[in-house]
Amino acid sequence: MSVVGLSSLSPTPATAWSPAVTPAPSAATPLVTAPPTPITVNPTTPSHSVAATPSVNGSSQFLHITQRPGSLETATATYEALLEMQNRGGRMQVWEQAPDNTLAEVMGRNTSGTTQQGRLAGLGSALLEQVASTGAGYRQTVVYMAPAYSPDRIQGKAMDALWSFKSRPSGSVELSIETRSGARVRLSIHDQREPSATGSGMSVEIVVDGKLSVQEREALRALAGGFDKAVQGLSGDDPKLDVEELLRFDTKAFARLELQLESYGKDRDGNRVLTLGAQLQVDGDRRAVQLRSREGVVKMATDLRQPAQWGTEAQRANAVEHYLGRIDKAAERGQAQPALVDLFKSTFAAMHSRYDAPQAGVGLKLGTPLHTQTGTFGEEDQGLLTGLADFDASITATTRATNPRRTQELDTFHYTLNQSTHITGSSSRNRAVSQTQTAQLMASYHQSLLVSAAPRLDTTSASQNYLYNKVEDRSSTEVDLAYDNGEAIRATLTQAMSRSQHTTRVENNQVTASTTTAPGEQSRHTDLLPLLKQLQRQQEAQDADDTARRERQATLQAWHTQVLQGL
Repeated sequence: MSVVGLSSLSPTPATAWSPAVTPAPSAATPLVTAPPTPITVNPTTPSHSVAATPSVNGSSQFLHITQRPGSLETATATYEALLEMQNRGGRMQVWEQAPDNTLAEVMGRNTSGTTQQGRLAGLGSALLEQVASTGAGYRQTVVYMAPAYSPDRIQGKAMDALWSFKSRPSGSVELSIETRSGARVRLSIHDQREPSATGSGMSVEIVVDGKLSVQEREALRALAGGFDKAVQGLSGDDPKLDVEELLRFDTKAFARLELQLESYGKDRDGNRVLTLGAQLQVDGDRRAVQLRSREGVVKMATDLRQPAQWGTEAQRANAVEHYLGRIDKAAERGQAQPALVDLFKSTFAAMHSRYDAPQAGVGLKLGTPLHTQTGTFGEEDQGLLTGLADFDASITATTRATNPRRTQELDTFHYTLNQSTHITGSSSRNRAVSQTQTAQLMASYHQSLLVSAAPRLDTTSASQNYLYNKVEDRSSTEVDLAYDNGEAIRATLTQAMSRSQHTTRVENNQVTASTTTAPGEQSRHTDLLPLLKQLQRQQEAQDADDTARRERQATLQAWHTQVLQGL
């Protein structure tokens, strides 16, 4: 596909590039730029065109046309031809710079896509490959718009489209990275999927502040697959947080990473609404994510400052599986929306998918705090802890007033999970650890008198037959361990739980019953000191006895499950 430059046209003949007309790019037809052939353009009317010289870092001038209506395959690039394009209702594909690299090829292919996921596919990795290869900034825009009859009009329409992309996009992505050396890299994508008065298309930009080393550029290239997976996961019809590969970034090269994504759609009235907003922030100490959708908000933060409490990969996977089961039970009890619950579960799993252990030898240095030493706890300690990094997680459904006759009856769902760990001591032989897990559910919802589904409520009394439930549950688990000169001196497990439900029964718009179920708080306190001493004896015997080894592992697994399940 050839390129035509439309700059510096004047009433006298000027040299330009002649386009070879091809169909619009599709997912199966990659964009290929052929060598341009110079011709003479003969404008028939004077034009005050805008002269520009594109640069590798981008220019404010849109000078390159790579698509024209098929009816003009043999037409020369005159003003009469451009006017005919406008009259025949064709479309022009206009680029900010010559589309002569892999990134432009991906853009040209993706603009034929009809879904946000399809239009963003591969763009993240192409952007990272571009900056890794050059170490410099870059900008490119492709616009599909109605034909214009002069370079000035083409320029004006293209700039209007670019402004529209950035101010009201159908989707946008931004990845910001700060390197250990202090350099900053920002990659952005603005996509306009829906045709508008200014046109459709997309714009990408790379901004580099500082000089990137060879190691940093290679670390950027290594992020490509993870960046694409994260974007594809969040931009699908059933969004999920898929950041395991992205979290594997080189911590020696990068100090901080932030990912932002927004997708927009239309509501029932045709108004533009946010369908998903995502923000992920990661550094050496902390991970934090917030996801917003029409169904609600998911938030989670993970504290990575205490590697001492991290369990093995198998133990962490077991803990995550138990937590996902607890989320399902809470969602069922509070009648949460499945799509929002699935998003919360994918977020919880993703934020615990990978922990970066400290560099070898750090935990052996004299004076290093115990919480940073991966060898602080033995197997018996780890068996009584979750194995997870500390976290705060919450899911909050959008509050809805679904009953027009009783607007004070709101449908709500709010569920929180938390873990905090306190580690003290002068050495691994003289140490103490206290780990607390908490969970809280607060929900309210309408339920049909006949089935478990939500009733269809309207302003008529005949529709007012339902149960209105309010649920409030709380639970906590605390493990407290202490050692003196290597001997266990304190080991306790304290668990508590309370559940309550208030139900109002309405028949033909009349309250016929109101009941409260509140069994009261249940609690259990277990002295684990005998267990710890037993585990220590089994530790001494397991090297010579396979049976003792199996018994010890079974005991550890059983108590780990008890710590995770609660009452």
